[in-house]
Amino acid sequence: MKVTVRYFARYRSLVGKGEEELEVPDGITVGELIEILREKHPVLRNEVFAEDDDLADVNVSRNGRYVRFDEVLHDGDVVALFPPVSGG
Repeated sequence: MKVTVRYFARYRSLVGKGEEELEVPDGITVGELIEILREKHPVLRNEVFAEDDDLADVNVSRNGRYVRFDEVLHDGDVVALFPPVSGG
């Protein structure tokens, strides 16, 4: 199945593009997609995304709605990755 991944803010700069389409296995979860992206773009693994046991360093939306990492993706989904936001 195909999903579109959109990168925002620092992720866009690190990956060098704002969007890409990926062929992924059917039934993949958001967390598994993040693992694929960490393999495909090592700069994300090394500089941005948290270690495997803590994915809280990335906010993810699917088709415009924030999702959990165990949510299953479907063909044609658009997944957007945002860095965590903080402020005061």
